[in-house]
Amino acid sequence: MKKLLLLKKMIIVVLLVGLSSAGWAQVLLYEGFDYAAAAYIGGNGDAGTSSNNWTTHSVVAGHTTTIDIADGSLTYTGLAASTGNKVNFFSNANATDRDINRAFTSTATTLYYSALVNIADNSQIALTADNYFMSFGSTQGASVPGLGARLGVVKSASGTNFQFIIANTSSPSPAVVVYSVGGTDLNFGTTYLVVVKYDKSTTPTTSTMWVNPSALGGAEPTGGISNNSGTNAFTSFAAGSICIRNNGATPKAFIDEIRVGATWADVTPISSVGLSTKDKSDRQSSIYPNPASTYFNVKAPEGKYIVSVNNAIGSVVKISELNSTGKIEVSDLNPGLYFVTVENVKTNKKEIHKLFVK
Repeated sequence: MKKLLLLKKMIIVVLLVGLSSAGWAQVLLYEGFDYAAAAYIGGNGDAGTSSNNWTTHSVVAGHTTTIDIADGSLTYTGLAASTGNKVNFFSNANATDRDINRAFTSTATTLYYSALVNIADNSQIALTADNYFMSFGSTQGASVPGLGARLGVVKSASGTNFQFIIANTSSPSPAVVVYSVGGTDLNFGTTYLVVVKYDKSTTPTTSTMWVNPSALGGAEPTGGISNNSGTNAFTSFAAGSICIRNNGATPKAFIDEIRVGATWADVTPISSVGLSTKDKSDRQSSIYPNPASTYFNVKAPEGKYIVSVNNAIGSVVKISELNSTGKIEVSDLNPGLYFVTVENVKTNKKEIHKLFVK
């Protein structure tokens, strides 16, 4: 009997580890710019100066103007609710060249980042793909020489629209950075969801970009624009960072809701709005007690189910496999609102419930 119980526990552990690698991992970094609107990110001095989790790694001597926080959030239909404020990129309006980064760490060879981006106008962007405003960094802190998955913009020939562009690695290999262009003209003053994937397991490495992707959450969709030009080394994400830059060729823009994760689902968490308003008579699963303080029960028709608990920003904080019924502990969770997904393993049908932890 003891051996049988041990075997069952080992099977569950293997199953959950496999699920984690398949798309249930925790988001590595979330930045909602939840700082006072009068604040700024990165330093206001030389490389190595910091503010609000971000550090300056490149700055023109004598430039002390900051990258500021602006009131309010950018939003995108279907994406998890935005929090905090947003960051204001003013390009070179105040003669500021400043590159900043926020640290994270990962053993993965492929990572994603996403952001909400609203490009204000065409005053600082060119017709040619000659610059970028966001990327991964292979190091963190006061010096970030290795960059991957460089996201930028170019304006259309008429100057009335723009397109996002993606480059692979930084120069000088090749001496002139090669970009791939998104292919669809976009509107100034509109908020777009941009998702970027960087795969350093390929030779050369490969960057892929999606703009307003066809699917959020779940598996990576098709339709991305890829680029594998350049052979510069990108060592690892073990001491990595997400980088943003403001200079004379970057766009005037607002940026918000930056996420870094190992899966598509990590960086495109779905909105909770409307997910729990389905008529209860149509539901086949239920959770109780609700509110819960130490645990909640799950009851569903006969079958196998994956039950995941997401926090308010879309990160998975609990995951279990159940056979129709079971109990999930929540005593280690902070009080607040969560969303419980009950997914039938055989049919992939999902039902989502609001859960209040007290």
